[in-house]
Amino acid sequence: MWKDSLKDTVHAGAREEGLAAQFKRRWLALPAWLRLWMLLGLGWLLVGMAASPQGPKVWNPGKYYHDSLIALFLLPAAWLAWSWRRPLVRGLLEAREGKLLLAFLAWTMISVIWARNGKLGDDAVVVFYVLAFVVLLGSLVAGQPRRAQALLYWAGAGLGLAALVSMAVFPLRVGSTWQMQDRLVGFGTLDNPNLAAFAFGAASVWLLQLSVRGRWQRVLQIVSIVALMTFVLLTFTRSIWLALIATQAVMLLAAPHRHIRRRAAAMLGVAAVIIALGGWQYMKDRGLSYRPEILQQSLALIGQHPWLGLGMGSHYDIVGEGQTWEHSHNILSHLAILLGVPGMLLWSLLWLVAGWRAWRYRHVMLGRVMLALWIYASVAWQFDAPQLLRRPDVEWLLGWLPVALSLGLSWSIRSRGVRVPPRSVTLLVLTYNWPEALARVLASAAAQSRLPDEVIVADDGSGPATRAVIERMAKDFPVPLRHVWQEDLGFRASRSRNLGIAASRSEYVVMIDGDMVLHPDFIADHLALAERGHFLQGGRFKSSEQASARLLAGGRPVFAPWADADFQVFDGIKRLYAFRSLALARWKSRARSGGRVMSCNMSCWREDLLRVNGFDEQMEGYGAEDRELAARLGNAGVRRRALKWAALAAHLEHRTRAQEEVDDPALPNNQVYLRTVREHIVRCEQGIDRHLAAMAAGQSYEISAVRAG
Repeated sequence: MWKDSLKDTVHAGAREEGLAAQFKRRWLALPAWLRLWMLLGLGWLLVGMAASPQGPKVWNPGKYYHDSLIALFLLPAAWLAWSWRRPLVRGLLEAREGKLLLAFLAWTMISVIWARNGKLGDDAVVVFYVLAFVVLLGSLVAGQPRRAQALLYWAGAGLGLAALVSMAVFPLRVGSTWQMQDRLVGFGTLDNPNLAAFAFGAASVWLLQLSVRGRWQRVLQIVSIVALMTFVLLTFTRSIWLALIATQAVMLLAAPHRHIRRRAAAMLGVAAVIIALGGWQYMKDRGLSYRPEILQQSLALIGQHPWLGLGMGSHYDIVGEGQTWEHSHNILSHLAILLGVPGMLLWSLLWLVAGWRAWRYRHVMLGRVMLALWIYASVAWQFDAPQLLRRPDVEWLLGWLPVALSLGLSWSIRSRGVRVPPRSVTLLVLTYNWPEALARVLASAAAQSRLPDEVIVADDGSGPATRAVIERMAKDFPVPLRHVWQEDLGFRASRSRNLGIAASRSEYVVMIDGDMVLHPDFIADHLALAERGHFLQGGRFKSSEQASARLLAGGRPVFAPWADADFQVFDGIKRLYAFRSLALARWKSRARSGGRVMSCNMSCWREDLLRVNGFDEQMEGYGAEDRELAARLGNAGVRRRALKWAALAAHLEHRTRAQEEVDDPALPNNQVYLRTVREHIVRCEQGIDRHLAAMAAGQSYEISAVRAG
């Protein structure tokens, strides 16, 4: 159903289990009924505020909603939090968000000591509610991201249905104050146009960031977004209008996915039409709505208790112009009034860390959701709805939901589980009828600071001269050197590499071409940056003819910006990256962009290659087989990381076999690649499995028995 998924950065296993894998295992180990109960509880927490009947008391319209949450969420969450206390505590203490969240909640509990109206029992329940929601939803994001995405999808659809029902029933609500003002309201805690607009606007924001595959799911998504947006428009809540416009403007500029940018552009186009048809005049006529007077009194209250505040649970009134307000209509001033400047600063730091993580991981679906919600809330909270420290309500969709997503992303992507580097590595060298270059490449492989555990030459049909080079060098080679050969029937790099991968005996595979002279730390760099759930994409700088001749004669390669190389070609690397710095390489590897996909310098866990069935062997002739493999790895949840300032290699100049228009979509290989992208294919049909079966049956593709020195 989902186009994009967030895969664990570490796989389950006794020696390698990090937080993401632990939470995945624990969620899967729950009885099916309990897992469903918890998902329903989380979903009801997000939707129930709009779907519950209005309570009997004016001051607590969400009584039925909160009472239902005790059974649906609070009690099972308490049991689950206690059962999972070790990984949850570990996760909170390891993540920046976790430490700041604990500090903020601890300060709120301490402030009850001097609170005017605070009650320790009630406030402790609120703090537990917040902590349970954040850590349990975070564990779902980390351990089962697809379930988290589905949860948000169905919660958004549920809120969309509530918006439709509210619009249908609104004309029948005789005597409603808001009906006289022609401002839509919802049910339960959303029996207020501003609060309803906050909730339904948030749902539309996260629905716009989700990508689904099924046709009917897309139809339901579109219908829900239209219903939610229409409702928000008819509440005439200007702060939400502004927040939605700001959110779509940021996503238009920042979203890495084209379809998300198209959605943002469409929303901004609709907003422009509404503004032109009278929206701007309405906003102008409404004026500032007492916001300057409210701010002035808020600052006066902060000045009375700047360091301690009034304490959690305290009530205060702001009076002006014949109006009385129970809060300051601004998240920062409200927290400063209740918790003092220290509490406000702790929340601000927590919110900034969440925003930083959302920005950094906006290429991931849940990261996009979090970034959009973060922008939306940051704008909307400057004007209204600052009640953050109370039982589940509208404000949770704006505040605690993004914090939970941020914590889950930190556990998933930056998990500090024991990162075990690959215990063994195969260097796979693709070659075809250039024995002089192959000899130079193998010599550089033999000089590695961290030797590969084996070197396999994947030969696409070379003649006897290549075999002679391999047999000669194998006599003194420091590790096993093996030769896998196939008949010369044209350019069949996909099949040749698959044969090499099938024959490999290591858990990690580094792939290069037989025309690349390696930096002495080439293998060490690949292993230093290898991580579960990712494959590494390096580059090469293309030596000039003179430099290539010198290298073929045994000269030492120069790895520096002043090397004799062409740094302008599209498939090489920039001059900036032509020196080695592992610290910079670690930093750059976290970026999403990694340049052009090229199997001439790529590494991957062998089990990930087997999972997608290796290279697609129907792709014959030059081009696109590496991009197509990368696309299937991405569809399987294996993310690409860039190798810049590391794993350097000098390419020997030779005449290329590439077509003039290698990216022409009409080429057969590009057709296969585009189909993989369009249909989200994970496993190719003609791949490595047939060779594994043949080898298991005793068939050998090795044409020479060579030994390690």
